[in-house]
Amino acid sequence: MNDGPSHNSPLRVFLTGGSGFVGSHVIDQLIAAGHRVYALARSAQSADYVASLGAETVCGGLEDEDALAEGCEKSDVVIHAAARVDMTGSDEDFQRTTVDATRNIAQAAKRAGIKRFVHISSCGVYHTDLYKRGVTITEETPTPEPPPWFPYGRFKHRAEQVVRDVAGDELDFTILRLGYLFGPRNRAMPLYMLPAMTDSTMRIVGNGKNEIAVVYVIDVANAIVKACAAPGASKQTLILGGFERVTQQEYYDAYADCFGIPRIKKKIPYPIAFYGAWLGEKVKHKKKIREISVRRAAVVLTSLPQRIDCSKTQKILDWQPTTTFKDGMKITAQWYKEEANL
Repeated sequence: MNDGPSHNSPLRVFLTGGSGFVGSHVIDQLIAAGHRVYALARSAQSADYVASLGAETVCGGLEDEDALAEGCEKSDVVIHAAARVDMTGSDEDFQRTTVDATRNIAQAAKRAGIKRFVHISSCGVYHTDLYKRGVTITEETPTPEPPPWFPYGRFKHRAEQVVRDVAGDELDFTILRLGYLFGPRNRAMPLYMLPAMTDSTMRIVGNGKNEIAVVYVIDVANAIVKACAAPGASKQTLILGGFERVTQQEYYDAYADCFGIPRIKKKIPYPIAFYGAWLGEKVKHKKKIREISVRRAAVVLTSLPQRIDCSKTQKILDWQPTTTFKDGMKITAQWYKEEANL
């Protein structure tokens, strides 16, 4: 295996997913730290966007061997942040976009002698039974593959294993599991959450007092950059979580205020919501938002306690999340007002 990247020297970084919610902030943080960024872009629109942030573009997709080879050969480090974030979709689609795509970029990195491969994963890989039991999750918490009705978590779990299998002893890697992200540039929220909150689809599940493991996206991007060269991060699976106790009710109240709409008042017991989602999964829905709302995964992720202790990660990366939910949502609301015209 090659020696790891220098902790203090400027890096050349090949990034996938640079036009996305997380990836765009990673570009910002990399450029600010003096690193050179090559961003994979599969469309002209994406290429223009990542270039506007200061990255150099590599045109192509995660199935394009030549583009992946080009980006890796120019770089010291690879950050794989491209991800399918849908709650819905066929196993074939998730396999192609999550698992096969990860294998393609990991193999390209290995062939090019990349010094560190940083794989962006999710706390969605944890089996839902852990949340149901109220377990405090740490970097050492083992988890089986999530249940069949949670394809996002199931295939993210498999993608992590692909990284470990491809890496072997020759490719240094770090896997980062992200908590419940919030912050500016999250374009999915007005597309999916806002309609659900305004057409009476959304309910508070249970009493609304369960914790949601929120973490501000710019804090996360800062940690991702640190993981590129932190010596102790080699061959580690780490967690990027927040530091506050934010409840389900507080989370939805903040987004209602952000969007300038009434807060959600109606509640539904967890067993009824879960059973209703099970029934809803069997129906073909005309609207995407309705299809997402009636998924057991959506019910579980918002209504069961998410207790995460990532103190090991903080020590390894010399990193602390610093942005409060209140302050971060103020910035987020301003971004929606200015950029999304809400």
